[in-house]
Amino acid sequence: MAFLRKRILGGALLGALAVGQAHAALVLTDAFDGGWADLSNPNSARGWVFDVLTADDGTKTLYVTGYVYDADGNPIWVTASPMLGEFENEASAELFKFSGGTFNGAGSETPTREAFGTIDISFANCGEATVSVSPAASTGFQAQTWTVNPLQELVGEGGQCVYKRSFTGCPSGTTAGALPRSCVLTGSITHDMTLTNDTTWQLEGLVTIGGDNANSATVTIEPGTVITGSGDSADYLYVNPGSRVYANGTPYAPIVFTSPRDGRLGETPAPGDWGGIVLSGNAPDNKCPAAPFDCRSEFNPDLRYGGDDPHDSSGSLRYVQSRYAGFVFSEGREVNAFTFQAVGDGTVLEHLQAYRGKDDGFEWFGGTARARYLVSYEGGDDAFDWDEGWSGKVQFAFSKWASEALALGNDNGFESSSQADNHDAQPRAIPAWSNVTLIGNGSGGGNGLHLKEGTGGHLSNILVTDFNKSGKACLYVDHAATGAIVGTDLTLDYAWLNCSTNIADGSNGTAGSAQALFDAGEGNQTGNPQLAGFLPAAGSPLSTAGGLVTDDPFFTAAPYIGAFRDANDDWTAGWTHGIAR
Repeated sequence: MAFLRKRILGGALLGALAVGQAHAALVLTDAFDGGWADLSNPNSARGWVFDVLTADDGTKTLYVTGYVYDADGNPIWVTASPMLGEFENEASAELFKFSGGTFNGAGSETPTREAFGTIDISFANCGEATVSVSPAASTGFQAQTWTVNPLQELVGEGGQCVYKRSFTGCPSGTTAGALPRSCVLTGSITHDMTLTNDTTWQLEGLVTIGGDNANSATVTIEPGTVITGSGDSADYLYVNPGSRVYANGTPYAPIVFTSPRDGRLGETPAPGDWGGIVLSGNAPDNKCPAAPFDCRSEFNPDLRYGGDDPHDSSGSLRYVQSRYAGFVFSEGREVNAFTFQAVGDGTVLEHLQAYRGKDDGFEWFGGTARARYLVSYEGGDDAFDWDEGWSGKVQFAFSKWASEALALGNDNGFESSSQADNHDAQPRAIPAWSNVTLIGNGSGGGNGLHLKEGTGGHLSNILVTDFNKSGKACLYVDHAATGAIVGTDLTLDYAWLNCSTNIADGSNGTAGSAQALFDAGEGNQTGNPQLAGFLPAAGSPLSTAGGLVTDDPFFTAAPYIGAFRDANDDWTAGWTHGIAR
């Protein structure tokens, strides 16, 4: 066949009946676009053209076009456009043929569309798909099945398709899950293991990697891998001190932790459908500053963390999404989308998204962990929370609250504490943040920057807007120990505030502290930031007001206010999920 140009079908086929069939390990992307043919028969040019289009919510339309041939060898052009959930790679749909008319706008005759039968499509990996056509009896055609392979390079150098293997079964020590192509992880992983992207991995209950600095293990997670809960909300992954996880996705193939109901047509995931990701290390924590370093997880007192190695490594998380996480065991005992307990700065944390979690997006309990490019989107509690003396560094962070109508929760942008029980405990929390955008929903939620319980911090290049709930503010300082370090261990520079109340203090001995913090800093302003969505609009003062640049080698020079330089600097594009643009 002569392969057709992509997107030739236009909107005419969107009414075709189609049903996604399976939750799958393999995730279809536009890397699968192009011509596919039966390459086992070099004399045949017959095949199909696939075109995958993905909506903001992850739902996909798979445009399919090709020719079937009658007994005399005459070609008949047939098309289908099945809809699939984000993590589905098998579909059935009505198949149509077209005759007459033109597609180039010339003339007035409209092509005629007629039902031809049904088509079933299943992708095994980047290099193999099965296509079965079942013509209606009235056509006189016989059913036929093809195994087809791409005519373009998908997996080699320059190819962006990461699904190189077909699922063949679950490895030793795991069992088959309820979802197609899935394997269940339970208990403790005490040997090095790779979670491959040909499998949907299901967490059942608490799954630990290694013991507490004993029976240590390394788990590697391939790009594009999907890990879900099993349906029990208390499912979560816990990396013990001394063990490591290397979850290194890519911009075009992020690693996704999510609800078992996510990405399936007809299913509705919800915040709290599973627990979350927890890294625990041997870095300092002011709740257990000396041996035996016996800090305990707030959500599970059987789990210990803490130590005296600020450069400890728990591995790396790059291009990872955590969706619908945040199980709440009881008041004050929650698992967040991402939880870091005494994690050291030897750990790499870059391009991480928390999406619609029931609790915090990111929370640090002590440690020195550093991070870049964090997104907390439409969360159920705080976007970024720290406690127990965390003194890491973060550059480029973005949070946006959902509307009150969605009733997802929403609280503070920053929930910042040094330690709840001892506000002057050492080491004090003095993290450094730069280039942050915090956007409320205009009516609900908490404070933008909620600084309390003795926290320090060097905060710069920060936009806070639309935290307008009565009694709340863009900048809020509470507790005497916090106010006492304003201008020394607690600084704020190049902050832009735009809330109904911009500056307020708590009732615990901090009268005037918030205003003093704002006035002592360089470049702090209030007013309309002029946004287009969450990005600076053309002419926005955020791009031109300057910003703080330090000589700290961790920070990239970014002398502007907020997480984004201008309207062309959307670093969330491509690897995140569900962000309205």
